[in-house]
Amino acid sequence: MSIQTLLSKDPELASRPVSAEAPPDKSDIFLQNQIDRNQPEQILTLLEQKSSAAFPAPPDVTAQVKYVPNAMEPYLSPAFYMIPAIDDQSENVIYINQSRNVDILKLFTTLAHEGYPGHLYQTTYFAEKNTEPLRSIFNFSGYVEGWATYAEMCSYYLSPLPKDQAALFQKNGSLTLGLYAAADIGIHYDGWSVPDTVRFFSDYGIKDTDAIQEIYNLILSDPGNYLKYYVGYLEFMELKKKAMKIDGDEFSQKNFHRAVLDVGPAPFDIVSKYAVDR
Repeated sequence: MSIQTLLSKDPELASRPVSAEAPPDKSDIFLQNQIDRNQPEQILTLLEQKSSAAFPAPPDVTAQVKYVPNAMEPYLSPAFYMIPAIDDQSENVIYINQSRNVDILKLFTTLAHEGYPGHLYQTTYFAEKNTEPLRSIFNFSGYVEGWATYAEMCSYYLSPLPKDQAALFQKNGSLTLGLYAAADIGIHYDGWSVPDTVRFFSDYGIKDTDAIQEIYNLILSDPGNYLKYYVGYLEFMELKKKAMKIDGDEFSQKNFHRAVLDVGPAPFDIVSKYAVDR
């Protein structure tokens, strides 16, 4: 279902606030009653519990949430997962940049990306299954970041939001990331200037030139960064579509997730061969 279809059914969907600072409505009551932004480890536990219906059981590990020091906040991403030692996956740490997480929903989906069912889950799951230490030195960022982005998109539906509103936020998040990925190609392949980038985003209703300049600088400093997130996410979605077509009525979300997680980080044609084509 597209964003336009969702809004045509309920035009007020987009105007319902979800931040803690906004006037309370049904969505805010849901979020504030069930999600405490000051207890991120409880949010991780909630995500782990809610993921159990569609994802294989995770390994028995601990997860600690720490905050980025104030002096480093301007230079670090909204959150990041510290990959544990190769010989001890039991203790895991996620860092949160408090200057970047502005509302409860964003914190919830960020912890899904970094924790369950994202990076922490995928990393420790594969470490438990992997019997070839050599694979731990390989880096397939499309798989790793694509999975975490896929997990983030799934997490909107694990939140206490009504289904239609969760779908709207998820599709908006996917669209925004897609625009960043397209701009990444435009800037680094087609040689877009700042005015070119402004025109591109303006076509999609984003007209704040200061914000676009910031986006331009961010993309310019890290070529191809957004592609591993968005293209990787799209690859997982294509794998799911393929699995649904092959399995038909017997398709199971949990079985699909188990199959791609068991293969682990690899080029997507190999993941498809061993997880989906069978």
